[in-house]
Amino acid sequence: MSIWLLYDDPDYAVNQTFARMMNERGLERGLEIEAVLLSEITLGMDPQGQPRCLRNGLPTRPDAVLSRQRDSLISEHFERMGVPVYNNARVCEICNDKRKTYQFLQGLPMPHTVFLPANQTHPPVGMQFPVILKPACSHGGDRVTLVENIEQWKQAAAAILPAPALLQSVVSKAGCDLRVYILNGKILAGVMRTAREGVVSNFKKGGSVELHELTDQERQLAENVIHRFEEAGAPLMMAGVDLLYEHDHPVIGEVEDVVGSRMLYQTSDIDIVALYLDAIAKELAVRK
Repeated sequence: MSIWLLYDDPDYAVNQTFARMMNERGLERGLEIEAVLLSEITLGMDPQGQPRCLRNGLPTRPDAVLSRQRDSLISEHFERMGVPVYNNARVCEICNDKRKTYQFLQGLPMPHTVFLPANQTHPPVGMQFPVILKPACSHGGDRVTLVENIEQWKQAAAAILPAPALLQSVVSKAGCDLRVYILNGKILAGVMRTAREGVVSNFKKGGSVELHELTDQERQLAENVIHRFEEAGAPLMMAGVDLLYEHDHPVIGEVEDVVGSRMLYQTSDIDIVALYLDAIAKELAVRK
C-alpha cells in the first residue's frame, strides 16, 4: 500500500524528523509511508474529464494521502481520484483560512474579530488600539502583531499586504493559550503555551510549554468544536484546537489542520505519531 506524506517544499525542509518518524512508525504497522513534495507532482484532468496525478512526469495514484500541506484544492483532487485524504479536504478548507474557521464555528465564544480585505491599508473606522493584526491564512504565529498605535499599524499591515488579514480584540490573557490535541475525533491531551514576551506563544517562537489537564469548560468547548466538524463530514483525525482566555473563560483561537507534535513530545511520553498511524491503519482496513 502506497501512502503519501504530502508536504509543500518549505515545510518539508523543517519537518524531516517528523517525516522520518512517520516512515518508521508506519513500517512497524505494515504501512509504507513516503514523503512526497508538491514540487514532484502535477495535477490535472485527462481528455475524458477525469482527475489525474503525475509524479515526476509519470501517471501515479497513491492508496492514501496523509496531508501536511494546506491547499484544499489539492486534497480535493485526490479525493476525486478516489484516494482517502487525512485530514480531508473539508478540514483543510475550513482550518487554513481563519475567516472560514470563525464562520464555521459560529455561535461558539471567540474574540471580537473583523475581516480585512487584501487591499485595506488603513484601520477600520472607529477602531481603538490596542488590537491584534494577523494574516487570515498564516500559521505558526507568523506576523501576528500587537498593534498599539497608527505607526505600528502601518508596519504590521505592510508585512501582511496584499494578503487578507484579521483584526481581533486583545484577550485579557494575551500571550497564553491552550493547544488541545485531537486524535481520531477525540481529545488526546492539552499543552499550555505561554509567550516569553509579547502575545505570540507558539513553541517555535520561543513560548514555554507544559502539559495541562483540561478543565470542564475547556473540554466542553473543544468537544463542541470536534462535534461541529464531525457533523460537517470533516472529522478531525489529527488536529489542534487552540483556546485563548477572556477573563478566565476559554474562547476559540483557531483550529490547526497541519498540527505540530513537538510540544507533546517535549512535555509527555505520548507518542502521537504511533497513535495516529494506529487510527489510520484501522481507517484503511475498513475501506478495503
